[in-house]
Amino acid sequence: MSDLDVLGVLCGTDKSSSIFPGWDYLRHYDDLFCRWRKSQINILEIGVLGGSSLHMWKQYFDKASIIGLDIDPDVSRFADERITIKIGSQDDKDFLEGIVQEFPPTIVIDDGSHLAHHMVASFEALFPALAPGGVYVFEDMAFHFEDGGGHWKGAKEHQGLAAEHMYDYLNKFMRARAANQRRPEGSNGFLRYAFGHIDSVVVFGGGIAVRKRAPVDVASDSVLFDKKYKKQANPAAAAARYAEFLLKHEGDLGRAKTLLDDALKRAPKDETALMCQVELSIRQGRLDDAASASAALMASNLQGKAYKLLCRSWRRLSMIERKKGRPDVELAALRTLAKLDPNDSSTREHIARLEKGTAGADSTVG
Repeated sequence: MSDLDVLGVLCGTDKSSSIFPGWDYLRHYDDLFCRWRKSQINILEIGVLGGSSLHMWKQYFDKASIIGLDIDPDVSRFADERITIKIGSQDDKDFLEGIVQEFPPTIVIDDGSHLAHHMVASFEALFPALAPGGVYVFEDMAFHFEDGGGHWKGAKEHQGLAAEHMYDYLNKFMRARAANQRRPEGSNGFLRYAFGHIDSVVVFGGGIAVRKRAPVDVASDSVLFDKKYKKQANPAAAAARYAEFLLKHEGDLGRAKTLLDDALKRAPKDETALMCQVELSIRQGRLDDAASASAALMASNLQGKAYKLLCRSWRRLSMIERKKGRPDVELAALRTLAKLDPNDSSTREHIARLEKGTAGADSTVG
């Protein structure tokens, strides 16, 4: 048994493996939550009932604040120096938003009404406030699969939400993650936000846990890269990949340039280094350098994904410059794009329109 499961049994919660009906969630929670045991975080549990799980969380987490939400005022008796009780409904958006403003959560556990429209309403109100890397858990999902499980759909329509099987709702996110999609076609509003911020969906007996995406810690990771990249068998390729990491995650561009200079000195034709050189030069406004690196890539008969990425970099630059109102630089970017993709008629047409509007424009890219 895990340490958390032992506490669950002793506190008398049915989240444990031994207290009827023995949902056996706690060994999974031990894996999901253990990194926060000594952290000052907020844990929001929807549904208090007898208070057993609140006291379990208090013992498991050394410094966490535990917030229990329930509609029954009688559960206020469980409040103490680390347990806060809030009385209200889990589908009251204003009520929930007030709670997360006061207690921004790192963990949310929905053990409330188990009605689908309540669960969806809570998730859509609370998930945006969940800390990056935090976990949102839906408990007792098994109710939705029993005979008569349609009861758990709840209201046919509530706050504009159509009645839906809870699994069907969550399956949208599981499918998107399995397909590695961040913006599935047709998604908007909260769904668009969720698809972009859900990092993983974990399914276990009776429950589903959704982990929120956390930003990359570029500073800490760069320390690790600095220790390891020079020890690789191909230092030039390793330096290029390190630079690619910095570019992807908005890291130190000066450091990226140093790495790329080193990589290209060692291996002037390294494809990754040249691709990164194009992107870095574009970001820094060094269009001549970007064009030179592009020419070197095309001379190597660049194909497939890398070729598409190269074209995308120049196309993105043209769009950025258009928004900035700098038609001369936009034209320069488009001329380079036309050399990369001479069959793109739309690019040629756009160039013709710009040339008429900027007669005599002097391109900085040959």
